[in-house]
Amino acid sequence: MMGSMRNNPLSLLNINSKVAILSHVSPDGDSLGSLIALGLAIKKLCDEVCIFRNDIFPGKYKFLPEYQQVEEYKEDQPQIFDFCFILDCGDAKRLGYSEVILNKSKKIINIDHHVSNTEFGDINLLDTNASSTCEMVYNLLKDFQLPLDKDIATCLYTGIATDTGNFVYDNTTAYTHQVVADLMGFHIDLHKISYHLYQNKPLSSVKLLAHVLNHMEICFDGKVAIITVEDELLKSFNISSNDVDGVINYARDIEGIEIAILLKENTNKEVKVGFRAKKDVDVSLLAGKFGGGGHKKASGAAIEGTIEEVRKKLEEQITIDLGW
Repeated sequence: MMGSMRNNPLSLLNINSKVAILSHVSPDGDSLGSLIALGLAIKKLCDEVCIFRNDIFPGKYKFLPEYQQVEEYKEDQPQIFDFCFILDCGDAKRLGYSEVILNKSKKIINIDHHVSNTEFGDINLLDTNASSTCEMVYNLLKDFQLPLDKDIATCLYTGIATDTGNFVYDNTTAYTHQVVADLMGFHIDLHKISYHLYQNKPLSSVKLLAHVLNHMEICFDGKVAIITVEDELLKSFNISSNDVDGVINYARDIEGIEIAILLKENTNKEVKVGFRAKKDVDVSLLAGKFGGGGHKKASGAAIEGTIEEVRKKLEEQITIDLGW
């Protein structure tokens, strides 16, 4: 993906193309950054471009340029799309209720960097060595010689920064820094981006962080940290489910911890599980045992059962896989 891309899908578009762009549920910085950046870029090529969300737009990302252009998909929309770009999504099932758009699209273009991607598109642009989907979108635009601007650069920088843990994760490469250097040349507002991503947390989320860390459990001889977040807990602190994902990193960063696990009630019959690792454990393999996936050191899955039932399944699988 670093070099010239053969069969760049942007070459298929013309001014009359009807285009849909969407990403996964529980959106993060990379999904939203790539979503808006590609949407703004394709609007320079096509008259009819719909940028869809299929979940609540997290408040922390509402600083992104033109975020208001991201609209909620309505299932009763009769429109047929010539092209549907799916970003940062390893499996079509992670599209939530907007998965129906796939059946209303003539050609599906799947752009992703997750090793667990199921290649569900008609065209699959996959690069597991890329730091982020935003880095891939950058490559796509540069290869097509489609001019970037400050708004597009801001969105791409945000996705790269968040998916690399602000440039400290192993997926950060020398090329990643070259991309970011180019994006900074568009005079993006680094102070504004950093403020909204890292320095503007609601007091309620900080209080929740204190609570869950105080109740965090350490097991497997100090190698695994488990954080549980019940729906009632979210209600008591008056925060949304998407606002707690970052707490898992505090557990991962503890000395001696090799796997951090976040168990979060999704429905009465399902638990959303986040995995983080450091050193040599590949949590994408663990997530894969439960129908999930992701990266070697950051993965997720949705598992049927109560929090206690899911926790028991995970502990049994860790014992089988790692012998702990």
